Amino acid sequence: MSNGLGSGDNGEFTFLDTLSLISFFIGMSNLGENLSQSDKQDLQKDLTDKMNIILNEIHSHLQQQDDKIDLILKELNNDSR
Repeated sequence: MSNGLGSGDNGEFTFLDTLSLISFFIGMSNLGENLSQSDKQDLQKDLTDKMNIILNEIHSHLQQQDDKIDLILKELNNDSR
């Protein structure tokens, strides 16, 4: 009579026991890798969001500078007439 999954009558590991253990460790390894990929995706999304905020602020600042330069040029043109 068998005393467990794939175990022989004398209590030794069989080929099925070995396959079960290998399958378990591969599954655990994949779980860790999948969690790592999810963490990387979350980090990438956070970085992208922050970069977009920074780029929008830079764009806004440059637009303000352009508006000021345009005003200065307009005033200079009016004064030279």
